Amino acid sequence: MPIDKLAEQPLLSPSTHFPPAPWAKAIKDQYGRQLPQTIAHRGYKAAFPENTMAAFDGAVKVGAHALETDVHLTKDGVVMLSHDGSMKRCFGRDEKLIDLNWDQIKDLETVAEPKQHMPRLVDLLEYLAQPGKEHLWVLLDIKLDNNADDIMRLIGEAIRSVPPAETRAWKDRVVLGIWATKFLPLCDEYLPEFPVSHIGFSTSYAPFFLPVPNVAFNMLQVILMGPFGGSFIRKAKTLNREIFAWTVNDEKKMRWCIRKELDEIITIQAGQCGNSVGSQFWQQLCQEHGISQDGNLEDFATEGGDRKDVFFYQSDDTRYIPRAILLDLEPRVINGIQTGAYKNIYNPENFYVHKDGSGAGNIWAAGYAMGESVYEDVMDIIDREADGSDSLEGFMMLHSIAGGTGSGLGSFLLERLNDRFPKKLIQTYSVFPDTKNAGDVVVQPYNSLLSMRRLTQNADSVVVLDNGALSRIAADRLHVQEPSFQQTNQLVSTVMCASTTTLRYPGYMHNDLVGIVASLIPTPRCHFLMTSYTPFTSDNIEQAKTVRKTTVLDVMRRLLQPKNRMVSTDLGRKNCYISILNIIQGEADPTDVHKSLLRIRERRLATFIPWGPASIQVALTRKSPYVQSSHRVSGLMLANHTGIATLFKRIMLQYDRLRKRNAFLEQYKREAPFAEGLGEFDEAREVVQELISEYGDAEEPDYLTKEDGVKAGPESAA
Repeated sequence: MPIDKLAEQPLLSPSTHFPPAPWAKAIKDQYGRQLPQTIAHRGYKAAFPENTMAAFDGAVKVGAHALETDVHLTKDGVVMLSHDGSMKRCFGRDEKLIDLNWDQIKDLETVAEPKQHMPRLVDLLEYLAQPGKEHLWVLLDIKLDNNADDIMRLIGEAIRSVPPAETRAWKDRVVLGIWATKFLPLCDEYLPEFPVSHIGFSTSYAPFFLPVPNVAFNMLQVILMGPFGGSFIRKAKTLNREIFAWTVNDEKKMRWCIRKELDEIITIQAGQCGNSVGSQFWQQLCQEHGISQDGNLEDFATEGGDRKDVFFYQSDDTRYIPRAILLDLEPRVINGIQTGAYKNIYNPENFYVHKDGSGAGNIWAAGYAMGESVYEDVMDIIDREADGSDSLEGFMMLHSIAGGTGSGLGSFLLERLNDRFPKKLIQTYSVFPDTKNAGDVVVQPYNSLLSMRRLTQNADSVVVLDNGALSRIAADRLHVQEPSFQQTNQLVSTVMCASTTTLRYPGYMHNDLVGIVASLIPTPRCHFLMTSYTPFTSDNIEQAKTVRKTTVLDVMRRLLQPKNRMVSTDLGRKNCYISILNIIQGEADPTDVHKSLLRIRERRLATFIPWGPASIQVALTRKSPYVQSSHRVSGLMLANHTGIATLFKRIMLQYDRLRKRNAFLEQYKREAPFAEGLGEFDEAREVVQELISEYGDAEEPDYLTKEDGVKAGPESAA
């Protein structure tokens, strides 16, 4: 059954409360070490036919802590234990269990030796009620191919018909395993005191169970170990949910189940722009989490509920240290950070400035070539930081693509990070040049094109921030006609902080980086994201100290307005959204969100791709209790939009103009990447042209099926 059909069944109200199953957790030995419980799937199948009393008894005799079995109904309403709804595989009869009465089944024997009968649920319960078996518990896998109401009602009757052991009630020994949300009201009706676990292999569907307290999860371990498994584990851990993993007798996999911890992110700041933005980002994070300028927690920071450990770790003296690596080829900006107000929060070993201090001279080739000479030193820092992380999820790079260090050294690092950490996600916050006005760097089209090749091939997600749009927003919103770098960098750090709030103040959705990326990027090449933010205010500028009434509808409507986008795009008639995630901070009621989404749909304020879901995802998150805000609600939009290709077209057009005249190429020819010719430019242009074409193709209804067949799914994006 499709996920959308399973999910459309109504969930229970938030007041419904299923009990937990603490006896199903990992157990501790005499030394306090956590060990996995052995749950015998369909019994001891290696020696006996599956789902038979001999298989269950054999599993218990070799040390199983629990049994897992599947339940089906006969035609006359007897609850049977069988994995299949058909009799053919195990009993050799080409008939369905639901079409036979108990009298027609009870004397049948299995095909496999030793011959066994099919047991009823009451047979298993009578076995478990025997003295000496009180320690055992059972997980019932309730299949979808019976009438949901009938099977839940009859399971309840069967359990109540068998007296439990004197020392342990059935509600403390039986877990109800359900596949679909429609079973939740029935569990509450017929077996309200019994713990419930969702059984499944989809991390997309499982979150539909999270709003109901204490529902546990029984998931295929391969899925949990995959690129989106970490996202789901984070969601479940946030709400203190238990997770069972289907695995085999493999010590490494069992150890993985027990040791899986929180995901962490290492931030790499490259070049003047990257370090300037990063400095303001860390200052804002410290303020939002109540961390002082020397890294200690402020006395007033007592609320808790936040996750500092995603971006910080604690030193031996309990100070909070950013997981940040600061790199530059010239010292000016980093010197300013090392002498600034927040100088003491950083690990001094995580600063790297090239010994010559000469910089890259705004030449991509120089920055890239110098990457080779600094590679060992820089990778030592990155490896040390990665080794110090308990569960590294990925890297976040901050840089500009117009100059020399952020573009050239940044490109070099993207390639090396991809090689060295192939399973870790790489997201960048990339500041693009103003392509509509003349810039300070005459060769910025060269630098931008060369950087874009690496962003396309080596990053999983690129948040595009365009200097032209930032200047426009500063003029329109902050009333600053010629904004300083500090003011535009403040806009960027505001967006960064807002985009990470669901990681730092997690709910049950979008609470890790992989989860956010997976929800926005359905195909791996189209991974360039644009942002909008509202309302922008500034305490430092009198004209920008505006206070107005903010509502969820007002914020969500403004996020869709082009004037609030941080990318300068020339939208055409066919341009459309691939995906949208709105992160709403503050006092937002889910009912208001639902009404706002309906209003946006009615007014057709957003046009979506013809081959995918036309929906806006919304994540509600709280604001920091330590930072005062003049507005009740604020919002950030992360959007995948085909119109971003117009920015790439302008970059390529400007590149073509320079290259046509072979202008300013001498400084590139001196560096190693161009020692054998200018082929690097041609390859980069081809990659960017293909990227532009990809976004154009994404606007067509046959995008997923044209040319080379079905395109890659979302898991390839991570």
